[in-house]
Amino acid sequence: MALPRVLFAAARNFKRVLPLMRDERVPIQLKFVTGVLALLIISPLDIFSDIPVLGLFDDAVLITLLCAIFVSLAMRIIEKDVTPVRHEIGGLPRVP
Repeated sequence: MALPRVLFAAARNFKRVLPLMRDERVPIQLKFVTGVLALLIISPLDIFSDIPVLGLFDDAVLITLLCAIFVSLAMRIIEKDVTPVRHEIGGLPRVP
């Protein structure tokens, strides 16, 4: 039952890539490297292009992996800037 989980995670990561590419908090270097790698993966210069099934399959796997890595790195960078709010026991915000 791991395949549905992997497919769901891949779909979720694909949906997150475009908003993260537009987010100004994500460094331009990460966006550039991800774009260049995506172009290299999709380009017609492919090592396994002669093998009928493997040619398309490896591109799909590599793009999915690239999206997952980009989302993970971008979310880690964005979450680093977020400061958690501390609350008192009663649920009211603590005033410094």
